[in-house]
Amino acid sequence: MQMDISVSINSKLNDEYRIILSPFNLDIIPYEVQELLGDDIEIVDVTLERVKGINPTDIGILLKISNIIGEILNDNGNLILYFYCDDMHNISRRENRGVSPQKFRSDLFSRMFDKYILSNGITNMINTPIEIKADRHIYIHLISRDTHLNYVNAIKKAIMGMASK
Repeated sequence: MQMDISVSINSKLNDEYRIILSPFNLDIIPYEVQELLGDDIEIVDVTLERVKGINPTDIGILLKISNIIGEILNDNGNLILYFYCDDMHNISRRENRGVSPQKFRSDLFSRMFDKYILSNGITNMINTPIEIKADRHIYIHLISRDTHLNYVNAIKKAIMGMASK
């Protein structure tokens, strides 16, 4: 099954956000890792985008986003979520002047994940952050069940290997 989901959320100030879950392009990881995944595991690319509005994103919207993504992961036992921290769009980060937008998003993603699993009593899901230090820092998160950690580690190793070339 190839997951392809798009969910829109509106804030009280009428800003619109979209959560997109789409099939991950397996062609970018080595064949050995693809074979390891087999037909049992599906990697899903998670994209968060602001469709309209310019107001600061409030905690309520962030919690809704976390809940939607968490419910999809809960309902699909064979998913690994792949989240690339956007480096194309700047964000207002008044209190974090020395932090890149990517690092800010990565830290925020980790905090929201931690809050989600804690508040929902989830003990079997893991956030595996990946930081690639190249000409620019790249931040990726793989979210999975703890039983899929061997797959996540293989994907992480492949990504780090490609980055070192």
